Amino acid sequence: MSMGAREQGSRGAEGQEQKATDVAEVWGVGLTAVHCSHCGEAHLVPEQAIPSLCPFCLQGPVTPQPVYLWEEPPEQVLPYFFSERKLAGILDRWTRGIWFRPAELKAGMLMQRMRRYLIPLWLVDGQVRAAWRADVGFDYQAVSYQDRYRDGTGWNSQEMTETRVRWEPRVGRLSRAYENLVAPALDDHRALMARLGDFDLSQRASYSPEAVTDAAVRIPSLEPEAAWPGAEAAFAHAAGAECRQAAGADHIRNFTLEAKYDALNWTLLLLSAYVTWYREGERVWPVLINGESGRVSGVRRASTRKANVTSLILGVVGVLLFLAGGVLALLGAVFPPAVIVGGLVLVAGLLLAIVAPIPAIGVWVFNRRSLPDDRR
Repeated sequence: MSMGAREQGSRGAEGQEQKATDVAEVWGVGLTAVHCSHCGEAHLVPEQAIPSLCPFCLQGPVTPQPVYLWEEPPEQVLPYFFSERKLAGILDRWTRGIWFRPAELKAGMLMQRMRRYLIPLWLVDGQVRAAWRADVGFDYQAVSYQDRYRDGTGWNSQEMTETRVRWEPRVGRLSRAYENLVAPALDDHRALMARLGDFDLSQRASYSPEAVTDAAVRIPSLEPEAAWPGAEAAFAHAAGAECRQAAGADHIRNFTLEAKYDALNWTLLLLSAYVTWYREGERVWPVLINGESGRVSGVRRASTRKANVTSLILGVVGVLLFLAGGVLALLGAVFPPAVIVGGLVLVAGLLLAIVAPIPAIGVWVFNRRSLPDDRR
């Protein structure tokens, strides 16, 4: 933990009087707080370039608002690891393989609209003194026999070796200092991490104003007091792993900790990401990219308009061919060879009319499957 971390002797910032923060003075760069009327999230954005839409959902308008933050800037930032060229290649691969791809769903367009997006995360240090109890498990090999019937040889006994776990109760006391345990700073932290994937926090660097210049910074919705349950779970997880190791066990379950926490230090870390978007139909579709791993998260949509137009053209051509084939078939009474030509044209028109709906139906199915389960 770096020097200057916020020290707390209890769970959170109890008794701390909040007041509107002068972000430019504290963070060393001109940032303005804005609130989205659609998703309800708050961000810090460059005061000279306040966006018309929310930097995260890109659906609702934003309005300036007072912001209440720690009277210190973030202490650490996870750097970006990709050049523009490499990032363009990542997006190009992500946009491939889409039937009737929208005109805006291209790497070049996504790169033009891309902006840096920083996600807050708490890192917590603390001293833990606790009594613990758990069941610890030890693997062992057990030999058993299984009877099987085979044609020609009858019943045979086959030796089987399987791994089993022997569970034993353990109790003990613990006095340990832990550093850089992760606690969420956002209510939707779990959902965001599910989209962006893991970050290697060992690569973090010290904060500088340049790190947030021209970036949108998500404002923490969980201050240390509200984030404490997540921090407490992180302490318990770290203590459980140490107790399992100290017992020489392979597994641990039913771990409980009666603990007292002292000298809690909270550090605000900013995780690096990018956000961009494309339009399909009447809606804007956001795309998130992990700034460290390059993992892309977003809904890949096909163009409904392109598919419908294609189906319409195929249908119209099919009908025209069918009519033309009928006319040629009638002319067969005067000119017999026209019957054969007319029949072939009739069949072609009929087949074309049958396949005409496929583009529209295929894109509808693709777009429906591309949506998350809760939005279908």
